[in-house]
This record gives sequence, structure tokens and C-alpha cells, in this order.
Amino acid sequence: MTDAPCAFLDLLESDASWREPGAFRWRADAADQLDLLLLAMTADAQRQRAETLLGAMSAIDEELFRTLRVAIAAGEGSAALAPWLDIGEPVGAHYDALDALLAGVLAMDEPLLDDPRPPTDMVFYQPTPARHIVDAVRRTALSPADHLLDLGSGLGHVPLLARILSGATVAGLDREPAYVASARKAAEALGLPEVTFQCGDARSADYSQANVFYLFTPFIGPVLRDVVAQIEAEARKRPLRVVALGPCTRTFARQPWLNTNDANPEATDRIVLFTTL
Repeated sequence: MTDAPCAFLDLLESDASWREPGAFRWRADAADQLDLLLLAMTADAQRQRAETLLGAMSAIDEELFRTLRVAIAAGEGSAALAPWLDIGEPVGAHYDALDALLAGVLAMDEPLLDDPRPPTDMVFYQPTPARHIVDAVRRTALSPADHLLDLGSGLGHVPLLARILSGATVAGLDREPAYVASARKAAEALGLPEVTFQCGDARSADYSQANVFYLFTPFIGPVLRDVVAQIEAEARKRPLRVVALGPCTRTFARQPWLNTNDANPEATDRIVLFTTL
């Protein structure tokens, strides 16, 4: 056993700051380091110290998650989450401590699919990193007057967090019944009956209520082409906003009926906001 791991254990045992409920990022980083150290620990006493610390961290986190869930159910989720929403200018597809926090709060069950392979022109499901959701809510100035439709909503991260942060009417659409069932369960557990999830094909869905569309490249090729055409048809009826992340952004950037103030409208590593002309 090297001195550095011992020193880290000593630090955690003597420093009470990580025990504060709000010190989630501190705990998340420390837990990651402890998990790595455990792989190299051979002495039973030292492993027990590390495991005791990890157990204490987990218990504090669970209490924090419970407190935040209560606040969300009471309609106070935006204020309760505010201390963790300093996201800077988010880029990239990686996940961070905010995703870990939301995973604990939203408590979603990820189902095992009978066949995880997506159909032709569909993309493997990947949740939107939470910092990008926060960025999207802020940059669209999403409010209770808006209706957001997430196309390819998966487990429901975007609709749930968008509702919590903005009070907007939100809906998710996904082709996978197991994902829809899990998302509905999470919404019910959080006391968010206003968040709805439907199972279906985006090419034949009802877009008539939404004025904000979100896509984290859920499909490509002809499917994306058909969906873009449907959104364009809706844009002839009312002003719309389209929020894109990933490769599908390039497709929206080339639509003559959309406008953006983004300096790089084809960026794929961050949110790009488009508005109708």
C-alpha cells in the first residue's frame, strides 16, 4: 500500500466537509477515487476503511436525493436544484457529476430490451448529458407558456428536467415501449403528472401542440428527412423553436425556413437553437 492512498483515507476520515448534503460533487469525486483505490488495496483493514467511507457517502447521497424528490413533487425543484446548475458553456458528449446527481434524483429504471439493435435509420439510445438539457432550457427561455416535444425521449431525462426547471408543458415520444413505461413510472414517482410520454413512430406523431422540438439525433437518413418535413409543415402554422444536439444539427442548419444566431450552426458537440423565419 502506498502512502498516497493512506493519506487520502486519512483526509476523508478527518475532513467533515464532504458530509454536508450539498457537497455532492466533492463526494462524487472522492467516491470515484476510492473505487479506483479499492482495486489495488490488499490489506483488509484498509479495504474496510474505504468501504465504510463509501457507505457513508452513499447514505448521505440517498438522503439528498430524497430531499430533492420531495421538493420536485412540491413544485420547488428548480430552486432546489439551483446549487448544481452552474454549467458554464457546455460542450461534448461526456457525462459528469450533474448526471450522477440527476440519476439519483430521477431514479429511472433502465430496462433490458429484447433486441437492443435499432431499426434502419434509427440510432442507439443515449441520454442527453444533463448540462445540455439545462443549456437548452435557458437558451430557449422555456416557460409555462411553452409546449416542448422531445422526439426520441428514451427514459425521459429531457422532458422531466425541462418540466422541473421551467414549468413548461412537456411530452416525450419514443418507439421503444419499455423506455416509455420506465419514463412514465419516473414521472409518476416524482409527482409530475403533467409530463406525458407516448410510444410511437415520429413520422406519424401529432405535432400540433408543440412549439418547441428537441432532438438529440434519434434517427438519420429518410426518417430524419420525413420528421424535418413534418416540423416544417407545423412551422407554416405558428412560430417554432428547434433545439438540436449531435449530427442532426447539420440537417437543421441547412433548412431555409430556420434561422439561428449561433456562430457555428452546424456544431455537433453542443446545443444549437433554431427559430422559424
